[in-house]
Amino acid sequence: RAHELAARMERQSELMKKLQENVDSVKKGAGDNDAQRAALQAEEQDRHYFEAESVKQNRLQQMRFENQAYLLKQMEEKDSRKNEEKYLQQIQAAILERDAEEYNTVEKQKVIDRKLRNLEHRKDIERQMEYKSRQSVPEMSEAEIQLNRPLLELVERTLQTRDEYAKMAKEVQKPIAEDEEDV
Repeated sequence: RAHELAARMERQSELMKKLQENVDSVKKGAGDNDAQRAALQAEEQDRHYFEAESVKQNRLQQMRFENQAYLLKQMEEKDSRKNEEKYLQQIQAAILERDAEEYNTVEKQKVIDRKLRNLEHRKDIERQMEYKSRQSVPEMSEAEIQLNRPLLELVERTLQTRDEYAKMAKEVQKPIAEDEEDV
């Protein structure tokens, strides 16, 4: 019996050693597995991180390109608006210049027309004066002239005075007309 007991104990001891070795090997394998799993997980995380970072960088780069394209488009539109405004200003300046030229031409024509009209009026008045002066000369006989000589001399002096005043008035108007021509 002691021998059986010792054999059983020895077997149990061997089984315990084997169990212990198995547990140690499982622990060691599990430890190696854990380390491998941890390394794989760390590697997977790093790969995901780098992929995410790469995607992020690509997205940022794409956003930069889009932003740059948008800014270039805005600059082109601004330049286009400036060019349109400049073109419209040039058209407006040309229109204003033409209007000014037309106005000056019309005003010059008005001055010329006024001068011609004044000249025509003057000629008409001179013709009327000449006609009236021809009509106002009475034809009298020699006896009537002798009787009315003092009266005729008075009329003659009056007419001369009138003509002198008219002549002086024309001379005064002549410089005024020349000043208007200069305008």
